[in-house]
Amino acid sequence: MVAPMTGREPAFGTPDTTLVRRGRPPIGEHRVAVLEATRRLLADVGYEQMTLEAVAAEAGLYRRYLSRTWRSKAELVRDALFEDVAAFAVPDTGELVEDLRDTVRQHVELILRPEFLRGLPALQEAFRVDAELWGTTVERHVRPPVEAFRQVFEAAETRGEIVSHLAPDLVLNTMTGALQQLARLGRMNDEQLVDHGVQLIAAAMVEWADSAPPAA
Repeated sequence: MVAPMTGREPAFGTPDTTLVRRGRPPIGEHRVAVLEATRRLLADVGYEQMTLEAVAAEAGLYRRYLSRTWRSKAELVRDALFEDVAAFAVPDTGELVEDLRDTVRQHVELILRPEFLRGLPALQEAFRVDAELWGTTVERHVRPPVEAFRQVFEAAETRGEIVSHLAPDLVLNTMTGALQQLARLGRMNDEQLVDHGVQLIAAAMVEWADSAPPAA
């Protein structure tokens, strides 16, 4: 459910600002500057302390460039964190375990970014209360990795490695949820996280043609 408007939303530039104007996006270099500034500030001060005024100042732009493109701070942070997910690469190594390793590694590289670790928890709360934000996020940033898993599993079935698998969206949600929690704890390095993700999928989310999965 989308949170109702109260008519007393915070003024522009406070941490929970909602932007009211939408229009054509700024030219490409301005968008890049804003997203890069957002990432730096998230890594430095976190979501709650980051203001839209600070983002504009960091990017060297007027605040109107933000209001023309993003309707809220959460939407801006969403784009800053997930902008490159649409370019998610679908591996094709000829072996499912290696395809999974390449796929999981792309997720691990994302979730270990400092801005991701500091920005995601608050953004997840925004997803919970803003149905429109979550809907556009699914369309732009969740479907590409879901589609990657689907293609990886279909290729493995065609090769005869597996006979079935869980739904790709369930695989993605389960794997990323587990890895995000482990990443926040900081007790595993990147390769350990990749190994854990591959083992989780290989052991519990696919049915292998042979009785046991190959070593991950």
